[in-house]
Amino acid sequence: MKRIHTIYKTLVAAAILLGLASCEKLDEGSDGVVASATFYSDENTLDAGIIGIYGTLRRNTWGLDNYSHFSGADDLTSRLGSNKWVVLESDQFAKTAGNSWATNDYNGNYQAILACNSYIADAHPEDVEEAVLNAAHANAYFIRGLCYFRLATSFGDVPMPLDPIPDLELSLTPKREVMAQVIKDLEFAVKWAVNDRDSNPMVSNGRVSRTAAKAFLAKTYMQLTGYPYNETDKWERVKELTGEIISDGVYSLTDDFAHSFQDPHQINKEVIFAHIMSRESWPIITQNRVYGFRWANWMDLYMEWTYFNNFPEGYRKEFSTATEGNQFFDEFQNPVVTKYTWGTRAPNSTDPVDHVFEHTWQTSNDRIAMRYAEVLLMHAEASANLGDLDTALEELNMVKRRAYAKGATKQAEVASLEPGFWMTADPEIDYTLAELSTPELMIDAIVNERAYEFLGEISGNRWLDLVRLEKVAEANAGRDSREVPLIGDPSDKNLWFTPIPATETTLNPNLN
Repeated sequence: MKRIHTIYKTLVAAAILLGLASCEKLDEGSDGVVASATFYSDENTLDAGIIGIYGTLRRNTWGLDNYSHFSGADDLTSRLGSNKWVVLESDQFAKTAGNSWATNDYNGNYQAILACNSYIADAHPEDVEEAVLNAAHANAYFIRGLCYFRLATSFGDVPMPLDPIPDLELSLTPKREVMAQVIKDLEFAVKWAVNDRDSNPMVSNGRVSRTAAKAFLAKTYMQLTGYPYNETDKWERVKELTGEIISDGVYSLTDDFAHSFQDPHQINKEVIFAHIMSRESWPIITQNRVYGFRWANWMDLYMEWTYFNNFPEGYRKEFSTATEGNQFFDEFQNPVVTKYTWGTRAPNSTDPVDHVFEHTWQTSNDRIAMRYAEVLLMHAEASANLGDLDTALEELNMVKRRAYAKGATKQAEVASLEPGFWMTADPEIDYTLAELSTPELMIDAIVNERAYEFLGEISGNRWLDLVRLEKVAEANAGRDSREVPLIGDPSDKNLWFTPIPATETTLNPNLN
């Protein structure tokens, strides 16, 4: 599956035209471009189509657009004025159908979905072994499942095209049916994906692996355990899937929390799946604007004060946050997120506030979508829900120890710690069973750890946790008076999902 670097540019360009530029079937002989069903003639063209689909996905995940859904949580906010209203709508519980970031996110996901639909329908070249064909299709099913998960958890009921020809009169599909399709697509990927990263995480490969498919499948089932589905029987499946990843022993926490966010290619034992970015990658332009100046100099997003004040002390907080000595804090008076201010090259300094960039506002730094820490905490929460408090406690403490890093504040200090220090009990930082003696107490501690471990990471983990646990209003009850004032009521569940963009409902009234 490493053929991405050896396919001729002409094949890649053809794949772009077939999978990206249009989701309609092209007529044979139209200016040298053939119908997609005709294009897929052998294993090389099969692979070229997958390259094109990943290009579509990554071009549409390189901005901050999906944060427009998630700032109603208690972690992220923005500032008044300028063009920050696209973030503040969610933060103030006043989402509208005219939000440009939400519209971009909606359109981008559907562009990738329609490219996947075309590939699944048409990429069936003769004389290609079934196992090879299914391994290639596993990528399309995985991407489609991932996109539908993001759409259903952000917008709720959404149209669910599964055909390559767009239906301009398609109606909304209930979100539970969409989640069922997510499960079906990810299960195909679990069964058929072929990727060296299933045995060696140090391999650079942005394709789907069985490990990644299992992790996202577990995340889907976990979302079903709470609001608005409340299918608590799904915890067994969450524990099973994450337990398989843990028992495989291929992935693990890194000793340095910061490392995953500094490495421009996210090649380490913790990153299970990342959207691979490259600033110079014609014809697939996938440069990343989530990292770099979006956080360092443009400052679209900040932290809320209550969240910052409650952030557990230690290395993770030192790396992820800043107040003193930051010009944007001095100007706007909200804590600054420094976790994503790394450019393509890691800085020479060990100071987590001092950064060096290869590019000004675009970077080749990959965008992490799934880390082993998330697998570990999903397994811990499933264990707690199923009454296995011993397992939950140890896994929770592993993440907590790594975050605290023996009280280190600099990378040089973390580097001097014993490798795997987070696997050894630490009475100074560990929770005990006496403290977390019930499933409820244990789950609260796990969810709290997730709140700080995944600050600002893709798909809005904090927001999804608050929704599924129906704690949106509770989290906003402690809102600091310095934050922008609320407009809507956080307890109104109708405000938890983003409206379908007006650009879509105007064209298709069936989406109202």
